[in-house]
Amino acid sequence: MKSKTNTVSRFLLDLAFPNRCPCCDGFIKWDMLVCGKCHRAVVPVYDKVCRKCGKEICICAEELFYDMAAVPLRYEGPVREGILSLKRGNNKNFGIYTGRMLAEIIKNDFRSCRFDCVVPVPMSAYSLRKRGYNQAEVIASEISESLGIPVVSGILFKNNTQSSQHYLKRTERMKNITAIKINKTSLNGMNIILCDDVITTGSTVNRCAQLLKSSGCGSILLAAAAQSKLK
Repeated sequence: MKSKTNTVSRFLLDLAFPNRCPCCDGFIKWDMLVCGKCHRAVVPVYDKVCRKCGKEICICAEELFYDMAAVPLRYEGPVREGILSLKRGNNKNFGIYTGRMLAEIIKNDFRSCRFDCVVPVPMSAYSLRKRGYNQAEVIASEISESLGIPVVSGILFKNNTQSSQHYLKRTERMKNITAIKINKTSLNGMNIILCDDVITTGSTVNRCAQLLKSSGCGSILLAAAAQSKLK
């Protein structure tokens, strides 16, 4: 349940900046996240996605450092528009919307698992200044609030790069992910939800999972809003 303070803040914000659907940019009520038409068009493909790698076209033949995955959507149509709106830094609604969706999946399908924290995939300081927030952390915050576990953003960090991973080719992606580092810390015995917005090759989240495992964490659940095909 959302706090009264959060609800009042959204209402007051809407007076100055009217709420818009992140998928179609149409005006919506202050307490809505997406319009009814776009909500109906967002069709989960969770049943078609591998529970291990999080992809419809399985990549389990590759060495994966995360143990299980929850990825409900396909990066196309209104989902693509909603995530692009989140990435462009002008509308957090879709991050909240998908964060709540992921939280329900985790509660239902991973109820036997105990998770200690949610770790968002990091972004560089340059990108954070430009956007104003980390889109993965927006999603992670909703999971955190629903499950009652903390978001821990300081474990992983990314050195400055000005290239968006989503628009890079496979070879460029593999080079770019080495910018992700981990602060020296002990994660012994901790079970972690690793959160991102979109996975394509899985190289970024796999790099993050590898670093977390190197610090001694136990199991890792990848929770991402959507999965995309590599162009």
